[in-house]
Formats: sequence, C-alpha cells, structure tokens
Amino acid sequence: MTNRVNVDQLLADLHTAAINAGFTVETYGEIAKYPLYGCIRESDGSSDSPKRIYISTGIHGDEPAPPLALLELLQSDTLPRRHDYYICPCMNPSGLAAGTRENSSGIDLNRDYRDFSSKEIQAHRDWLKSRITSLDLALHLHEDWETKGFYLYELNLHGHSSRALEILAVTQTVLPIESASRIDGHRARAGLIRPSAIPDIPEGLPEAIYFQQHFGLLSYTLETPSSLKLESRVRGMRAAALAAII
Repeated sequence: MTNRVNVDQLLADLHTAAINAGFTVETYGEIAKYPLYGCIRESDGSSDSPKRIYISTGIHGDEPAPPLALLELLQSDTLPRRHDYYICPCMNPSGLAAGTRENSSGIDLNRDYRDFSSKEIQAHRDWLKSRITSLDLALHLHEDWETKGFYLYELNLHGHSSRALEILAVTQTVLPIESASRIDGHRARAGLIRPSAIPDIPEGLPEAIYFQQHFGLLSYTLETPSSLKLESRVRGMRAAALAAII
C-alpha cells in the first residue's frame, strides 16, 4: 500500500511551506522537469549550543509517507527553531511520480553514494559540499514494505547520546513496533538496529553511511511499515522525527 501522490503539487506545497517556516529554498538540480530542493534555516539564537541537523526524505519513490510527514512538519512550523537545519525534502521526484523505488533511469539512489552514477546524487553531493561543513544529527526518513511495524537504524560510532529508546517510545503510541529479531539482514531488538561498525553493503553505498563517513555524526534511518494506512504512517513518522530532535 504505497499510495501514489501528485508530485507537482507536493513539490509546490513543500516549497511554500518551507518559505513560510523561515527556510531559504535552493534548487540544486532538476530531474525530468522536477526541481531538487535544498532548504536551509539557521537557529533563532535561543540556544547556546544549537545542533546542526540534516533531514532527507523521498530518496525511494515508493515511500510517500516521509515527504508527506515532512510537509506537515513544515506547514505547522513544528521543527524546533533553536537548531540549524539542512533539509532535502524530495530527493527522487521521478521515482515518486512513478511509484517506484528507483529513479526514472532504474537507479536505486540510496545505493549510489559510492559511484555517483545518477544526476540526482551527483547534484546532492555537490550541494552538500557547498553548504555543509559539519553536522550533529542526520535523519533519513524511509518506509519498508516487508515489515509490519516501525523500526529505526541507529549509526552511532562516536559515543553520541542516543535518542533511540525515546524515539521508539513516542512512535509506539501511533504505530506498532516491529518485533522481528532480524530486519533486512540485520540483528534487531524491539525495533532497534544498532551496528557496532559500519556495515558492508555490496550493492552500493547508502546515504546514511556516506554521512557517517563524512561527518562522524549520530544518524537515524526511520522506517514506517508501508502496509499500514498512509495517514497512520505519516503521523508515526512525524512523531519519530520530532522525538529524534531535542
């Protein structure tokens, strides 16, 4: 149950919502007539130690709940203003339009951070290099058609304070938590995958691992189960993303 979306309308709504929430919106590329947006907002100065936070959604086109959840967060201006944000709200618009995991050229963009064979990830890499020098937290918002509950994948190899249990506790008020002991080939416990080293992904390098290699940050890949109703998945993703940010 992936639930196709009107991509032109979604992109227009994301652009408007980001501007209204105080973000500067840059177009870092264009694919099949669709713009690739990068959104930046500096902290409001209310914190002595603002975090530098990155959020991405829509890198897989058959996962509509994450960009829709982000849209709601922007429209409600719910992301705490005490932090700096770098947001890529819809990284694979051609795939989203087709309802496919891959882009219109058949490339899985979330396995393209080693070869950079796609125009989308080439443009994303160049934007990152031009705009981001350091990060504290990265949130990669996803869905999984093979699971029945929410789970998260934590990369935390430098001893950062974890928010994993808090994220799971908040999200379980909206969505069931995945109970499988192995998820996508990884050992899991009560919806949490937490490797002690960077895993080897033979088919290509994911965005989350690329960020870990370059920024040494704390990152969460948040996964809602695409078998559930879209409205519930969006609510669950909103809750999980906010719980990750303090």
